[in-house]
Amino acid sequence: MTFQQLLKAYEFGELFPEIVTMLPQARTMRRRFEQAYDELSTLRPVASKKVIRYELMHDPDSKEDFVGADDECFRATWDVLAGKEVKKGPHADLTDLEMTANCLLNAVLQGSSPHSRR
Repeated sequence: MTFQQLLKAYEFGELFPEIVTMLPQARTMRRRFEQAYDELSTLRPVASKKVIRYELMHDPDSKEDFVGADDECFRATWDVLAGKEVKKGPHADLTDLEMTANCLLNAVLQGSSPHSRR
């Protein structure tokens, strides 16, 4: 499924608590996340051959393993992000809700709205 298809499967109210779990400071940015959700849900996605892939990763600093997607996956405009396929690797133990919330979190923090380039 594309990021936009996953996003449309959930209401913002379902996603936001997951975002706050991942980034507690997001409580102060609720409006920003909700605006991003609205825009990403309704904009025209750009088809992309690139994939957002969630997999088991290793943090060399903490020596801990975690499930995530490479930051580089999210360095694009939202219309491109909306059109990217989102996939889970074999050891990525995430629900679709958690994965979608993480995509939205990263889109806001690392991506850029197509309107911000005007």
